Amino acid sequence: MPVDRDADLGTVAAPEEVGLSSERLARIDRLLRAQVDGGELPGAVALVYRRGQVAFTAQAGTLGTLPTTPPPPAGARAPMTLDAIFRVYSMTKPMTSVLALSLFEDGLFDLGDPVGRFLPDLAGLPVAEATPDGDYRLVDAHRDMTILDLLRHTSGIVGGYYGTPWMLKLYERAGIREFDHTEAAHTTSSQDLVDAFAKLPLAMQPGAHWEYGRSGDIVGRLLEVAGGQPLDVLLAERVLTPLGMSDTGFHVPPDQAHRIAQPAEPFGAHTVLRDLTARPGFLSGGSGAFSTARDYLRFTRMLLGMGALDGRRVLSRKSVELMTSDQLGPLYGSGPDYMPRAGYTFGLGVAVRRALGPSSDVLGSPGDYWWIGRGSTSFFVDPAEDMIGLFLTQRYWRARHYQRVFKNAVYQAVID
Repeated sequence: MPVDRDADLGTVAAPEEVGLSSERLARIDRLLRAQVDGGELPGAVALVYRRGQVAFTAQAGTLGTLPTTPPPPAGARAPMTLDAIFRVYSMTKPMTSVLALSLFEDGLFDLGDPVGRFLPDLAGLPVAEATPDGDYRLVDAHRDMTILDLLRHTSGIVGGYYGTPWMLKLYERAGIREFDHTEAAHTTSSQDLVDAFAKLPLAMQPGAHWEYGRSGDIVGRLLEVAGGQPLDVLLAERVLTPLGMSDTGFHVPPDQAHRIAQPAEPFGAHTVLRDLTARPGFLSGGSGAFSTARDYLRFTRMLLGMGALDGRRVLSRKSVELMTSDQLGPLYGSGPDYMPRAGYTFGLGVAVRRALGPSSDVLGSPGDYWWIGRGSTSFFVDPAEDMIGLFLTQRYWRARHYQRVFKNAVYQAVID
């Protein structure tokens, strides 16, 4: 049976029916077109869902082509469509978190289990501790790194982009950056990344503070070991297929390649735009997936529905509550680059609003949660307002900027 990719987006409610202002939502459309006309974005899709209905969609610009020099003229590119396929990068992490909780619910592990139970090469790793002379020494870890640490980024496994110079050098020598969307990342495997980390000390004591990094990729490999299947198979069986997410995964069928959105310029010196039509060897649980507005809406609707969508239950209500609650406590705001931003703590794969306060620079509600992707994709879910927002584009690492601008533009349209 052919897939109806417009089934969730074909009927758009009048915004006023769900407490939103049509006039104010139109600002989002103008924003998209201004960013495209100004050359800031090649193309983008925006979507707002509230009270059980899609209330707003917009698309602007083109799907683009893989970056070339010189770039092809704009008229040669296909226009952006609502069913465009986007690399969602770190928006993979919430999906991996749901998969992890699914395996947890089946009793395959406890969240407090040491990572070394499934990945023995990562058991007993020492911790690199700074010394007064600016060097470091190796000390024993105070406790084991756990699965929960990986999911909330308190594992001691970081990204190798921030921190002390000696830690950055250790990561560089071990080739950790080679797994971060370079050519090597697509000819290796997640086990190869585990092998590399097995030769390194942890950057901090497990549970000491929040630092973003490669924990999501290590989770992905751990789930393969615990679940006994490749990550893409596990994710499809437990999350994507039950939710009807037919255009999400780690590689695109060749006959759908014409729908892939591309950036207008290269993503950076260390980032390679791989051919999405070939299954990668390295299935990145942290940032390897692609998706569409329709599919990611279905995923976020499941979260908003506390684990269920259209009669299919993926997680229990209590697991979703755990995922979207404060898992940091006093570790809030720690680390060299606290990406959740002021006013937000972190759950399991998502930033979670603590409260509205004087340091907040973005509109929202206590308990709303969100995350972003390197290609400047973002989403948010607000249970209090019964609302979801999606912003999809392909622009290298301006995600925090566009997430804030889009989220503010959506909330200023709330009138009831």
